[in-house]
Amino acid sequence: MDMKKLLAIIIPLFVILFVGMGFILYLMLNPSNPANGAQKDDKGDIKREVFVFHDDQPFITNLKDSDSYLKADISIEVENQKDVEVLNKNLHKVRDRIISILRNVSEEDMKRSDIQEILKNRIKQDLQESLKIDTITGIYFNEFVMQ
Repeated sequence: MDMKKLLAIIIPLFVILFVGMGFILYLMLNPSNPANGAQKDDKGDIKREVFVFHDDQPFITNLKDSDSYLKADISIEVENQKDVEVLNKNLHKVRDRIISILRNVSEEDMKRSDIQEILKNRIKQDLQESLKIDTITGIYFNEFVMQ
């Protein structure tokens, strides 16, 4: 075999080898690859696995300077199971912190259209600080009633 025929065989083999290695590296390092723990939804956005903490008892407290009561059923969404365990282990602290926040809401505050978002942010920030949990992705009201 002469040198030109040998190069005609070797060069395409190296090109195929490098393209294949690049494709394999792309699949291994791409964060949206389901093998890496992330999935995409219908719109192509990355979906992360989430875990939900929910206490079976609703939060019931009187409103600030009022005879009215607030009843709220709250779910807390976190990114990993370990933080659900931390929330369960510290259920007494979680309930105390949330009731303290809800108790500081007045009837006037309840008239605000954004009161639920304000409370969600306060609860999230307070729990992150007091329990040292930084993976809280959402606070959800399943029930929110003033009487």
